[in-house]
Amino acid sequence: MRVGGSHTKRVDEVLSRIPLSPPWTVHEFLAWLEKDTGRPIRLLPYPEGTVIGNRRCGVLFGLADEDIIMYDPNRSERHQRQTIFHEVGHVLCCHKGEPFSPTDSPLTSGIDPDAIRYMMRRTSFDTTTEAEAELLGTKLAVLSQGSIADDGRGHFNRIISTVVQ
Repeated sequence: MRVGGSHTKRVDEVLSRIPLSPPWTVHEFLAWLEKDTGRPIRLLPYPEGTVIGNRRCGVLFGLADEDIIMYDPNRSERHQRQTIFHEVGHVLCCHKGEPFSPTDSPLTSGIDPDAIRYMMRRTSFDTTTEAEAELLGTKLAVLSQGSIADDGRGHFNRIISTVVQ
């Protein structure tokens, strides 16, 4: 995957409009994103035993009234944040997903398949949307701390970051 020029410029434009001070938690960032987009965002870990290809990357489902980000709960916290922020990158860059044909599968466990309007899933690293989402997601993940469930320590992380460099 080659990232440069227009990808970097686009990502920098998106980053410049984020009013949060790092380090943020996933919960804090998603709360801001929900306000910014006017759409709830729900995190769902992959159901135990779900296998998609030879590994589990994140998936973004766009429903009429919310977005759902699926991630692998068996990965490290750092990898979980990277996966979630990659999917957030698609949202912030307003990438259009592929149409979704309703299907009942382990991937849609806990989701009404008929409600899914589109999905984003990685099939290649060589697309513009994946390059932008990966670059933006990486930058956002690096600026975050804490576990996925951590919703009350963002202010503490920011205080500590001013002392520990």
